[in-house]
Amino acid sequence: MKSSVSYTAVSYASVSNMVLKTWFQWLLLASLLLSDIALGQRRVDPALIEEYCKNFTHGSPNLAQFYSPMYPRAYPEDINCFKTITAEFGSFVRIDFRDMFRIEPANNEGSCEYDYLEIRDGDQGYAPLIGKYCGDKFPPIITSSGRSLWLRFSSDKTISYTGFKAVYTYIPNPLGNLPDIGKCEFETGGFQGFISSTNITQDRRDHTINYDTPVDCVWTIRAEMGFQIYIQFTEYELQHPNDCHTNYIQVFDGKTDTENMVKIFCGSVAESVTSTTNVVYVRFYSEKNGLESRFDSIFTAMRALDSGVIADSCDPETEYDCDDATCIHPSLVCNDIRNCKFGWDEEGCTDPGASIALDFTSPHIIVILIILIIILVGMGTGMILNLFRTLREDKEELEDAETPEKAADPELPTVVPPQPRMKPPPTPGSGDDTNNGECYVPDGGFPFNSRF
Repeated sequence: MKSSVSYTAVSYASVSNMVLKTWFQWLLLASLLLSDIALGQRRVDPALIEEYCKNFTHGSPNLAQFYSPMYPRAYPEDINCFKTITAEFGSFVRIDFRDMFRIEPANNEGSCEYDYLEIRDGDQGYAPLIGKYCGDKFPPIITSSGRSLWLRFSSDKTISYTGFKAVYTYIPNPLGNLPDIGKCEFETGGFQGFISSTNITQDRRDHTINYDTPVDCVWTIRAEMGFQIYIQFTEYELQHPNDCHTNYIQVFDGKTDTENMVKIFCGSVAESVTSTTNVVYVRFYSEKNGLESRFDSIFTAMRALDSGVIADSCDPETEYDCDDATCIHPSLVCNDIRNCKFGWDEEGCTDPGASIALDFTSPHIIVILIILIIILVGMGTGMILNLFRTLREDKEELEDAETPEKAADPELPTVVPPQPRMKPPPTPGSGDDTNNGECYVPDGGFPFNSRF
């Protein structure tokens, strides 16, 4: 009987747990849906977005045509599609819009802000902008200056139109006799790495000198999912600082379009950069007269702790806690590189041949040195002031001791020092002869007839 009651109690407990778990899941799902509605956002499957964009990204290669998403039907709301058209070496790309062009009109200022087609002269989103097109006016025929054109179609969350149809062709480049040295691209990753302008080959530099073509190189840095990338510039010197057309460095977070550019360096200082994604693109651009510009940088992959998860912390066995809500790989500790933002990974690292390890670039070491210097300066100042005060007092005493007496001053009245009082001699026969015929002498003397 006892076991039957126990089994029933366990069954009730299991059922209760399942019910509570089910209710919790429904509650969580409802909260997510409500949050999406409150933020005006929709969760769209990436595969569905790819299907929507297929007309734009792929189009009809056999016909050399591409279209707005879902053409000839209205394009979807709240979508971004990307496309790059690249010709063979020695040819340009030309685009001609035909039959239909209807995109949501521009705003009151004439800017294509809501829905638009963006075209750039190159193969990346940072290439020079040719134009942003919207409304119902056909764009002009567009020809690239190089081998590629980069396009983006973007729509907002309201009002859709029919879209457009475009035809692209390749035309010969009259300067196609230039040697093809390919794109300047580098790929790297890991927990730590280095990128530098010295990665650029001498052949590419010679090509820039001989044919007056700019150096345009991109480093792609990839880390594991869930990691960020921290970049420090250990050396940075542009041949023409503050000339953002001749030489510069750009840093992109996740994608190479202008919206994802987090930094551009073209002055005399390049500060550290931390990404929000696990992919960073570093672009170095230099024209012929800025070819001597150079830079060296170190990147570190670090996992950012999720502030919304209470239990999220660095794993002491596989990670090192930087004490700034980030974790790095333990192999980076004491490697003579400050991978943590505050350099804690290099604290307490003793060189086998040294007795004390002291990093004078560490922030807290600098603070301690400043405090010690202030204390020493204060002590030295106090000692000097005390010495001057002592010397002044000694000088005053010496001057008082060397001052002549007032009696030696002819302008002061002569003061006669007091003389000892003498008793006048008695008058003979006056009856006041108290000395019995002895001679009077001043006080302290002896009568002539004194007997010893």
